[in-house]
Amino acid sequence: MDDLTSLAQYLLAITPAFLVCAALLLAAPRTVPLLRVLVHILFFVLARDAMTAHGYWQVAAGGLRFTAPPPVLLALGAMSLGLVASTCWLESEARGQIRWLGMRPALSVLLAVAGACVIVALAMGLKAAFGLPSLPPVAPSTLPMLLGFALAANCYEELLFRGLLQQQLRAWLPAWRAALVSGLLFGLCHAFLATTVTQVGAPILVFTVIEGVVAGLVYCRAGLLGASLAHGLAIFALAAGWV
Repeated sequence: MDDLTSLAQYLLAITPAFLVCAALLLAAPRTVPLLRVLVHILFFVLARDAMTAHGYWQVAAGGLRFTAPPPVLLALGAMSLGLVASTCWLESEARGQIRWLGMRPALSVLLAVAGACVIVALAMGLKAAFGLPSLPPVAPSTLPMLLGFALAANCYEELLFRGLLQQQLRAWLPAWRAALVSGLLFGLCHAFLATTVTQVGAPILVFTVIEGVVAGLVYCRAGLLGASLAHGLAIFALAAGWV
């Protein structure tokens, strides 16, 4: 019952932002897809940062922990997948432009795993450069739940930043520059989390820029599913205390 109460309080807290963003999507014409994408991203940022105040995760200079009870994590993961489906339905024209997978599925998976390894390696180098401590590994029994949540939760984020934003940028920019811009904007959208919500500061911004750029480059070759896998595996490794 406490878990349901906590989840209800979280949903109630983000409802005003949800209603305003829904109104914006109704008002914004479909002929300006980039504006609609930015509205989706704004709602995501507000909903994600609200998780901190409700104790669903803890972000420290040396890593992160998902501290929500398992039923809440399951609900949040399901909500993320629901938002993926609803966003694809709302943005049907943009959905048709998304690169979902690379030319060779097996190669796309390998590229995704390689991207996750690059993010983890650079995160370890970043921690060493900043002299940041590592968090202890989580209990092995929690790993399946953690992996499922990391993969499901980051699908929505990748849909917004890579499948929609980066794909829209391709109308004006070459692939590598669109990946760079989407990665930098991805990092910028963590600025409030870094400087105000958690006050961790530069390590969050540097890490998320790295993560965003690598995921963007993976998207160029392995599509949205590859980028989501790379992002999800990297967050899983960080949350598990392996980095």
